[in-house]
Amino acid sequence: MNPVAVLYDWFKENEEKFVSCCSEIEFKDTGRGSACVNLDTKNHLVSVASWNHALCLDIQIIEVQSEESTYPHTGNCESIEEFKQHLVNFYAWFENEACRNA
Repeated sequence: MNPVAVLYDWFKENEEKFVSCCSEIEFKDTGRGSACVNLDTKNHLVSVASWNHALCLDIQIIEVQSEESTYPHTGNCESIEEFKQHLVNFYAWFENEACRNA
């Protein structure tokens, strides 16, 4: 399974939670081996992007009030399992932080 497909499956599995916590959600597949999930919450703007080449994953979180950006992961993953684990870690943060004040 390639990273774009994994990202899509992860998005669909968690879509109900994203809808309940976000003012806007979007999954965008370029059709050229890359895709992005954008999530807007009351306090955060999030972008999760993947590329099929090199198992690449970038996660950016912007805290709206301070405009401060954090990057829980950027760049290549060693395996699809590592890629999935970064998504699991991000989702745990999302549930505990981004959805807390939704």
